[in-house]
Amino acid sequence: MIASMTGYASRVFNFQGVLYKIEIKSLNHRFLELKLRTPREWMPLETTIRSFIESKVKRGSVEMWIERAHDAHNQVACEIQINGAQVEHAFKQLTEVRKRLRLEEPITIRDIMTFPDVIAKGVVTPIADDALDDLSEVITEELDGAIKDLVAMRSSEGIKLQKALLIITSQLKKTYDKLIGLRTQIQKRAQEKVRRRIEQCFEAYSSVDAQMRALMESRIAQEIAYSLEKVDIEEELTRFKGHVEAIEKLLRDGGPIGKKLDFLFQELNREVNTLGNKSQDLDVSQDVILIKTWIEQLREQSLNIE
Repeated sequence: MIASMTGYASRVFNFQGVLYKIEIKSLNHRFLELKLRTPREWMPLETTIRSFIESKVKRGSVEMWIERAHDAHNQVACEIQINGAQVEHAFKQLTEVRKRLRLEEPITIRDIMTFPDVIAKGVVTPIADDALDDLSEVITEELDGAIKDLVAMRSSEGIKLQKALLIITSQLKKTYDKLIGLRTQIQKRAQEKVRRRIEQCFEAYSSVDAQMRALMESRIAQEIAYSLEKVDIEEELTRFKGHVEAIEKLLRDGGPIGKKLDFLFQELNREVNTLGNKSQDLDVSQDVILIKTWIEQLREQSLNIE
């Protein structure tokens, strides 16, 4: 199965009487980009957390938050503290300035909050060394569950992408069959065009002797072969079919195929451009425009594939 890079998961767990919430969100990205936000006292475990996530997710922009939800008594956990002494000091200072300058505007909370140290983060008690191992075990277990939920969502989205992309490749294969038929028609038209030119040439030089006529026929045969080779799109169609089949195989085999698909789309687009330039046929040109539209749709959809 293929996987989308879009997903979300969350879990709540208890550690030492405090509830914590894990949230993981992932979006598409060329590589694996990981952003973590954990409680400050968990800093010693950040490397372990990062390594664990990297072992489970191979590609995408992944953001993970671990925050206090509330304690065992359903009280909101908060590290923010108001410095009451500083608040009073700020109010007195602003009142003095207001009187001195004879200002009429009232003092607002916003004015007080501009003073430094009015709001401060509470002191966080570091986790004891003997508790770090327990925390590491708990967080690994909870992370594993959250990432499984994330991967499940990404897989579900991947199934939808797979179906959408396979519909487009089936259209490309139908167009290939149509172009094979057009190739035969193009060759016949090219041969007819050259034949008319030959007839016009011999009509213009009807009095030439047999030796000169044989030389002209030899030269004309070379020009015919060269003209037909210039408009023959067999090689381009063969490579086109090969690229489409390779794309289908990747989609059915699954796995982290996003980068491989992008390369195949580039090659497919290159063959289609050559095909359009070489054929110089109106019907083929119209199909080329349609194919390029489908390739762009494939590319846009695949940007979200891991």
